[in-house]
Amino acid sequence: MSIGRDGGNLTLPGDVCRIVSHERLIVIRWKDKAMKDAFQGPALRSSGFARAPSPEGFGPLWRSYRSEGEPCRGWFHFLSPEEALWSISIHDFVMDGDYVMDSRLPDYLTVTWFKSIAGEEFSPYRKLRPNSIWGRSIGGSPWRGVAHGNMPVQSVSIEVSPAFSARFLEQEYEGKFRNVEQAFSSLGRDDEFPQMKALLSRLWPQRGDEGRSQLYYEGKVLEAMGLIVERSRREETEEAGSMSPADRERIHDVICYIDDHCSATLRTADLAAIACMSPTKFKAAFKRANGKTVTQYVQGRRMSQAELLLRQPDLTIEQVGRAVGYNCASRFSALFRREVGMLPSEYRKTLGH
Repeated sequence: MSIGRDGGNLTLPGDVCRIVSHERLIVIRWKDKAMKDAFQGPALRSSGFARAPSPEGFGPLWRSYRSEGEPCRGWFHFLSPEEALWSISIHDFVMDGDYVMDSRLPDYLTVTWFKSIAGEEFSPYRKLRPNSIWGRSIGGSPWRGVAHGNMPVQSVSIEVSPAFSARFLEQEYEGKFRNVEQAFSSLGRDDEFPQMKALLSRLWPQRGDEGRSQLYYEGKVLEAMGLIVERSRREETEEAGSMSPADRERIHDVICYIDDHCSATLRTADLAAIACMSPTKFKAAFKRANGKTVTQYVQGRRMSQAELLLRQPDLTIEQVGRAVGYNCASRFSALFRREVGMLPSEYRKTLGH
């Protein structure tokens, strides 16, 4: 997604989107055009990106764009052969400052490996963190999220159109698998998808990869589709007889409570009482609904809050730790490193504080 400036306001070309707000709130309305057109040409140029010779390893199939000024610095690489209903994109840049996105994009399915990032998406809430897999079915409802500036955004994504997905499912599964949108959206509930991490990381070209063919890349797209569908089929089998709608609603209420009180002391017994469940049933239902334990979810929310507080130079790291619920500075630092990929002090250095 591309962002440009016009007299201090964030803008994109008028034919591509509409932007409102001056305070880094970006509202994007993509017009109904081919999926791959939304990622190319005018939008990139408006962001300060210009076509540039691709770095070593990328080869002739790739189109590379580079920006060396505001609002971001780095590379965007894109591969989408003519008439293809899929694309591969690589982000490798740093944005100036935080930005909030509220976007409505054309319909497509995407899976991404984030090598480096710091941020969150909303509705549902998910933390965007390094060395993680993220997936979405894009289109219909708006996508909302925040990405923290001055942190490298490095990622590899595969995007496929609904037509490509439908054709794949008809050919490989004879139309018997229908929940492909849910299969993509469920990615990122946990980090345990090593096969997808390995596949996407290998798509980042290295020296000597210039000769990779279109057939090679399409094969990797099909392989990714297969991994996602098979993973979802296994989960459906394991979750047969899963929670009732009433239990899901109760778990949702607990999540809202945690989000509002994540810095407080949260005992499992108290949360189970809010859900009107026994502690044993509550822990199992929470993990089934979120792909994380209660402790993992709470720690993730706390570290997201800590990232924001660390951007305040007048607060010490110890003060930030206490503000998000940790009286022990070393414990806070260890958990922050596990969640974000670096120590709080290292995170601050990337911000220039």
